[in-house]
Amino acid sequence: MAPHFTQSLPMCYGLSAIGGILEVGSIAVLAVPDAREKEGTPIPTWLSMVTLASNVSMQLIGSLSSNLIAPWFGPVSVVAPIYFSATLVFNLIIFGFILGLEFFDRIMIVGTYVIAIGTVLLQVVGPGIQNGQDIGELLGHSYAQSWFLFLLVSMVVSTIIMVTSIKKYGEYKRIAILLIARSTSYTLNLTVSRAFLLNPDHFVLISFIVIKVVSGAIYTYAIVVQSTAVKQAKFIPLNATTIILLNAITGVIIWEDWRVISSWVGYVCVFLLLALGCDLLLSANLLTNDNAELGRAKLMRRFQLERSSGSRNLYSDIADYEGEVENQNIAVNKDADLLTSADTQRKETTRRIAWKEVLATGK
Repeated sequence: MAPHFTQSLPMCYGLSAIGGILEVGSIAVLAVPDAREKEGTPIPTWLSMVTLASNVSMQLIGSLSSNLIAPWFGPVSVVAPIYFSATLVFNLIIFGFILGLEFFDRIMIVGTYVIAIGTVLLQVVGPGIQNGQDIGELLGHSYAQSWFLFLLVSMVVSTIIMVTSIKKYGEYKRIAILLIARSTSYTLNLTVSRAFLLNPDHFVLISFIVIKVVSGAIYTYAIVVQSTAVKQAKFIPLNATTIILLNAITGVIIWEDWRVISSWVGYVCVFLLLALGCDLLLSANLLTNDNAELGRAKLMRRFQLERSSGSRNLYSDIADYEGEVENQNIAVNKDADLLTSADTQRKETTRRIAWKEVLATGK
């Protein structure tokens, strides 16, 4: 550590939170004009330039606060959770409550609180401050060098794909590409920022400066792509959890956080809590029957009817719900010609609606 430099966890927490707040603001200034254009409202060229400049400016300030200065005052594995807890909370406030661009139901709101609470617990059971570290010694281990190289290669490859061909992929692949680009660039950015104060030699210092600038540019560009390529309510929780986990692994492998972790059981449980909170935040939960591609068959098996007579398929007229509002307005009336009286038709329609509601409660 640089001479006369005192680490401070409260300072680390505050600077990390400021960066998270500014990131949400930078995404919002691009997402609002994009939403208006999709509604048919033309956006002047000068306004597009202003919003883009605002996005870049807020990213630069936030990057200086959380990605450069905050790691000087505490471990990188603490910076990331604080940063993204602030991101998630203000994502909920700005995109959900203020702008109304994204829908957040009660489960997603609870998920935000779960991640925030997990972050608080991380400060209790997670790593503390380490003094006297030397970056040359830390990176002298083969496992640390291998992990650092893995992050670097993953960042470069995902960036090439993101820049050249991301638009031709489906939503899930776009999310995966952006997750790799953002998580690896952010992790490397924090690592080299902290390393600046750990007495690197001239060659290592120059290399880290280059990595710092390049990873920061990649991270900023990925945010610009993210604002229009994926849904924020789905991507931001996944992004936050991925980066938190990746930085925790980096903290153990490179920064030797294992030396100062208060409770390994608590540390692992906190990250399980963060992962579950992320699942609650997803607009299409991956661990439940709400996944339209994987959960439909399980849901139908769960609600099979037992019948005493007849052979008619009770589910034949129930349309698959894919989460779109227009699907809820489709009138299902295929068998109207088979009904012989108004009373029978009313009972049949009532039964269909009732079973639709039963199945919808599992989504």
